Amino acid sequence: MSKKREQGKKLLPAGLIALAVLAADRLGKRWAAAALAPDGSAEAIRGILGWRYAENTGVAFSFLAGSGPAVCVLTALIIAAALLWLLRHPRCGAWMRVGLTLLIAGGLGNLYDRVMYGFVIDFIEALFVRFAVFNVADVAVVSGVICLMIGVLKSEGKARGSLSDRR
Repeated sequence: MSKKREQGKKLLPAGLIALAVLAADRLGKRWAAAALAPDGSAEAIRGILGWRYAENTGVAFSFLAGSGPAVCVLTALIIAAALLWLLRHPRCGAWMRVGLTLLIAGGLGNLYDRVMYGFVIDFIEALFVRFAVFNVADVAVVSGVICLMIGVLKSEGKARGSLSDRR
């Protein structure tokens, strides 16, 4: 099998995951905009999960609110770097591949909102704790970072293991 074909086989699941995340994010945001906007909310699971429409011009916890163009550029650079790394290292571990894929998909989901509307639509609210309202793309980004951390720790553990084998 050719090297390019092998790389494509490794990256196909990543592409499918990214498409699923983007579709879920867009559908959720469209639903929230239609059903909850401008100030609507609803309880989904009593005391645990709710839906509340919010427009976020910043990033996590509204940090950098109002810096739209700068946040768009930063997001695009992170997406490009993650995509480039994924394409150049298709044989990286599964944790790294999944982490980068989730980071790219979540970043694209929120970047789309920023470019189209000037803000990100958030709609998921944890009712059992005082926390920010978020969306599917945010969940993907956070999950992606966690997967990346696990992937780095696993690869570092392997590297240390191979060093101790040499002693």
